[in-house]
Amino acid sequence: MSSDSGARTAFAERLALLYKEAGNPPLKSVAESVVRLQRIDERGRPVRVSAQRISDWRRARNVPAQFAALAAVLQILIPEARRLRPLPVSAGLYDLAHWQRLWELALAGPVGDRPASPAEENRRPPAQAPPVSGGVCPYRGLAPYRHEDARWFFGRERSTHSLVAQLRAAERSGGLVMLVGASGAGKSSLLNAGLVPAVRGGALNSGSDSGREGPPADGPVHPPRGQEHAPRSRQSQGPEHEPGRAPEPVPAPGPEHGLAPEQVPGPEREPAAAPAGRAVPASPHDPAEPLGPVLQFVPGADPLGELVHRVPELAAVAVEALAAERAASENPALPGCDAPRVTRAVREAIAAWADRVHAPGGRPVVIVDQFEEAFTLCSDEAERRTFIHFLHCACTPPAGSGVPAPVRVVLGIRADFYEQCLGYPELSDALQHRHMVLGPLTNAELRDAVTGPAKAVGLELEPGLAELIVREVSADGPRGAHDAGVLPLLSHALLATWQRRKAGKLTLAGYRAAGGIQGAVAATAERAWSGLDPAARTAARLLLLRLVRLGEDTQATRRRGTRRQLAAESADPGKTEESLEALVRARLVTLDADTVEITHEALLHAWPRLRHWIDEDRGDHLLRQRLEEDGRSWEDSDRDSSLLYRGSRLEHARTWARSAGDTYLTRSAVEFLAASVRLRRRTVWLSRAAVAALVVLALLAGGSAVVAWKQRDDAVFEQVLAEADRVQHTDPSLAAQLDLVAHRLRPGDEGTYSRLISIVNAPLATPLSGHTGAVYLTSFSPDGRTLATASYDRTVRLWDVSDPHRPAPLGKPLTGHASWVSSAVFSPDGHTLASAGDDGTVRLWDVTDPAHAVPLGKPLTGHRGTIYLVAFSPDGHTLATAGEDRTVRLWDVTDPRRPGADATLRGHTAAVRAVAFGPDGHTLATAGDDDTIRLWDVSARHRPEPLSTLRGHTDLVHSVAFSPDGHTLASGSADDTIRLWDVRAPRRPTPLGAPLTGHTGPIWSVAFSPDGGRLAAASADSTASLWNISDPASPSQVGEPLAGSSGEMYALGFSPDGRTLATGSGDGKVRLWSVPTSDMIGRSGAFRPDGRVLATAARDGRVRLWNVTRTGRPVPLGTPFMPADGDQHTLVFSPDGRTLAVLAGDRTVRLWNVADPAHPVPAGPSLALRTRFMGPNALAYSPDGRTVATAHDDRTIQLWNVTDPAHAVPVGKPITGHRGYINALAFSPDGRTLASGSADSTIRLWNVTDPAHAV
Repeated sequence: MSSDSGARTAFAERLALLYKEAGNPPLKSVAESVVRLQRIDERGRPVRVSAQRISDWRRARNVPAQFAALAAVLQILIPEARRLRPLPVSAGLYDLAHWQRLWELALAGPVGDRPASPAEENRRPPAQAPPVSGGVCPYRGLAPYRHEDARWFFGRERSTHSLVAQLRAAERSGGLVMLVGASGAGKSSLLNAGLVPAVRGGALNSGSDSGREGPPADGPVHPPRGQEHAPRSRQSQGPEHEPGRAPEPVPAPGPEHGLAPEQVPGPEREPAAAPAGRAVPASPHDPAEPLGPVLQFVPGADPLGELVHRVPELAAVAVEALAAERAASENPALPGCDAPRVTRAVREAIAAWADRVHAPGGRPVVIVDQFEEAFTLCSDEAERRTFIHFLHCACTPPAGSGVPAPVRVVLGIRADFYEQCLGYPELSDALQHRHMVLGPLTNAELRDAVTGPAKAVGLELEPGLAELIVREVSADGPRGAHDAGVLPLLSHALLATWQRRKAGKLTLAGYRAAGGIQGAVAATAERAWSGLDPAARTAARLLLLRLVRLGEDTQATRRRGTRRQLAAESADPGKTEESLEALVRARLVTLDADTVEITHEALLHAWPRLRHWIDEDRGDHLLRQRLEEDGRSWEDSDRDSSLLYRGSRLEHARTWARSAGDTYLTRSAVEFLAASVRLRRRTVWLSRAAVAALVVLALLAGGSAVVAWKQRDDAVFEQVLAEADRVQHTDPSLAAQLDLVAHRLRPGDEGTYSRLISIVNAPLATPLSGHTGAVYLTSFSPDGRTLATASYDRTVRLWDVSDPHRPAPLGKPLTGHASWVSSAVFSPDGHTLASAGDDGTVRLWDVTDPAHAVPLGKPLTGHRGTIYLVAFSPDGHTLATAGEDRTVRLWDVTDPRRPGADATLRGHTAAVRAVAFGPDGHTLATAGDDDTIRLWDVSARHRPEPLSTLRGHTDLVHSVAFSPDGHTLASGSADDTIRLWDVRAPRRPTPLGAPLTGHTGPIWSVAFSPDGGRLAAASADSTASLWNISDPASPSQVGEPLAGSSGEMYALGFSPDGRTLATGSGDGKVRLWSVPTSDMIGRSGAFRPDGRVLATAARDGRVRLWNVTRTGRPVPLGTPFMPADGDQHTLVFSPDGRTLAVLAGDRTVRLWNVADPAHPVPAGPSLALRTRFMGPNALAYSPDGRTVATAHDDRTIQLWNVTDPAHAVPVGKPITGHRGYINALAFSPDGRTLASGSADSTIRLWNVTDPAHAV
């Protein structure tokens, strides 16, 4: 599909939704109905629409050329949809003015009413389809389903019927009905989107008085026709009810509106289960008012006050009952809140309220969701008992009266609060006689939960997607059943998949790009972790590790624990409870009765932080696990001393416990270890028979201590090296620090010294902590002493980076933006900072004194929606801003205190995400969601002109950057590639080489080094890459990617001296990387004897010479030489440094005159060798420089006289003796002996005093 088809896709999705609402009439019948309308177009011709054209419109293959044709189809579909559902499911769906605006936007693209060409259809791979704005999202993510979402709630029909049956069965006896389920099972969603619509649809009315059984458990609960919707409140009617105004489409939340998938707003009390239970939506109302026959609320910290707030008739009796209950708690002989007079008054008040809000004699339903809050948030026992008694009275008729109770009451509660409920007779009775357990969905229900919402809005699922989701969700549960707590994570993954839909279809590629269940787990876990304080994070880490079972040679698996056990064994029970609640709220941990378990096995390998904890010091974790298990066994056996540790086992455990600290052990393990130590001491004292024996033991103990100390040092040293090796590729900075620790432990160790040498030029990072959300932009001041960072936490922070190894925050964070901040950049003079973000405003700050930044004037407004990036022109007089509203605006900031608007650049057909000025200030580059890059002539700020459009990326473009000389433009895209463009002629730009690949996620940011020789790119795969682009047509990656981030890497920027690279990541960390200022290309090398010149041979086979007088700034000398044949070369300098011998892969030795390293020239013809194979070290110069030794044929050695390198000649006959290939050659310092190593596993020494007669 065309890259400019975002509006067209939104149009097609709305049409598919309307078609669905109209009952999916046959296309042919719609076409025939259009003919019967007898409409004519503006040219006077009859309007005719074929079935194929309508089908093409729905599939986004084309757009109606004339609105008259679309209007005729709408006049068939809208009345039919209105007949089936009087109020539209989405604002504007029945409004022609709304449709005309959608049609105009769709027609504005370059496609019109023509079929898309095959090239256009196939240009964007499915895996890279960008999110499409507009449309209705039927998935709730981590938020629970509400009554207005009931239309999208599938898979829980059976549970809805069972709950309705429970309510009807309680008609005669009365009493509370309880819905019990594990955390994350979807109790709130079932109550909101399943039970509420069923009750409003009359499910409790038919036959309720005659005692008929409820509906069968296998059929859906449908309300009677005409009752599908409750009347909407004034706020919910939307713009379609305002005369003369064309309503705007209401887009679903998503990344294009500034929210990551896991941040879609919604109620946060109980994250949603997967879409489930089919019913019909109701409209939102004030939560303080009853809605139809249903009253819903959650207890909160003041449950009785919440009930009285919604039922004012209870106010007087509540005061009396609460006072009576408190008096009874002091004197049990007094009547409490359950006194007959109080009970009678409660029933009368509830009945009066029911008659007021409903027809007289009506039976409202009171739903108290998240009833566990009455235990967790309410600390007043008297108020809790009074609240429970009031609810019981409201739904229980007087004994023997034959009159039904005034209301029905349903409580939703987590299964882990079962035990607390047993302490209250009213709740205990309900759990025994009137409770329903909400279990996992069956596979069929799970499939319905996945496919039903999509079909309800006219979306298609790519074949195999539903099967993949069901398989992935069920793989972790017993016998293929899924864990209840995984449903919110599935719903989150489906929402992210919807945001990546393509042409009205949910695709496998979109699901995989969203990360599936594992991606949802990782994002949710990291967010929950970042919300804890340091002490709670420590408790959470220990809690999670205790819910993991480590095997000696197997992968880690989940293990169950009990809440009581985890709290009792913790060193800080309070923080353990706090962290457990946070993990439960995030649906990472499931509480079922008293059982605690990690929600899904995916968490163990999908959340990088937990995976790191598990892998980190795995041996120590196994020891801790064994120690804790043995401690529990000791406790369970009444502390049997025979189970205590002895000997080396005790020493091993005690040594580890000393290094780890008691914080990392359970209480029982600490006591177990202490008892083992006490037992050992008693044994030692009993064995001491005499003073002499004591002295001997002391001497032995002293010697053992020395040995043990040495052994401990050895163990620590080996452990440090092992950890450095383990994190070498994931966090090279930490690996380098560990290598330095190892070197300090053993300064004389050659291995650690070599490791330090190998990382001299490796980029190392210094972290900056302070932001509490993702960091989206990093920008250095022109003098390089200050760094500005913009974050999701709505702040901009300034940092003193004059010493990049010891950065420090400057002043307080800059606040003022109402939402996340996307950009913060310095003006060229460094005195002004511009920031912008999701609130659509630009703020200017005076940062002359960075420690005391002050705002300048009022925020700049004009954009509609998010501003993604800002950029100053090189002269500092103009500021460019790129926005979600598809425009780029230019602002005159010559006087930052009085900025003004200059011009607006229009041309992009989707959100603009990137903007950059060329170094001359005359050219501006912009890029965005339409997959294109546009160049503009902004020489005249008030009259900018388009120059050209660059196409090549197959997904949205996140970032663009000009090289310092202005000749090259770099762009980073969501298609996971970086492209380079030659923009010396901006009206005719051309691509440079093939796209740069290697990243496995979208490229968020690109930046050139100040010297233009390197390019850095930050990616969603949590890494940044460095590229040598000295020759932009042949770029090459430099070193390994910069890693260490636990979130997507969004931002990067070079310091003015090019020595530091600042990156910003989704984990809220800013990292300063020390990067080499010059990249030496090569995979082998050799120093000239004086050490001032280095020769390197690169992978392409070319040889380069470098001036390394200043090791921190190597300078290339001359141009590369030798053919680019890709062969591996061996390099050897002559002792005087004037000749370089190169052993090439074509079995020749070439001598180069490098007396002038900047201009190397061949010294003479190449020396031809006859061997088929030789080792890389089979080349050596004699100390006097007159002889070169090489391999000759497969088993012989040849000496060459190179006194005159231009006329090198062989000396004597080939030296024989080896029976294998020649691997290495070396002369002795006096030049009299030659050593040769061979594949025959021998080393031979040859007397070469007379090279012509070597023996």
